[in-house]
Amino acid sequence: MEKENNKEAGDYGENIARTYLESKNCVILAQNYRFLRREIDIIARDGEYIVFVEVKTRTGTHFGTPAQSVNLNKQKHIISAARGWLLKNKTTLQPRFDIIEVYRDIKNNKNYVRRIENAFILTNKNR
Repeated sequence: MEKENNKEAGDYGENIARTYLESKNCVILAQNYRFLRREIDIIARDGEYIVFVEVKTRTGTHFGTPAQSVNLNKQKHIISAARGWLLKNKTTLQPRFDIIEVYRDIKNNKNYVRRIENAFILTNKNR
């Protein structure tokens, strides 16, 4: 069996996350949104929120949880892209930054999804 590359694994996880969000009545507004070489995996409306979602897919936690890889630098990139989207798409919705962890159990052909709402907020450190 050929080893899956990071792009394929990421795309797979994003599609799982999209399906998960839709099952929670979120409306997907964009996927793989790019602004100034920055990317947001998924942008969705969740009730009164505009949610900027970072999706992290892993087969294990050998190197920590997927959410732990969303460090300060990655947060800055996501916030920068979110600002770009908000400039082009006026909204009265409250912004929120979520992380969705997709754990793949390849051996048993199962996926586990963990959604972390308000995973990080805008602070002086990540501006």
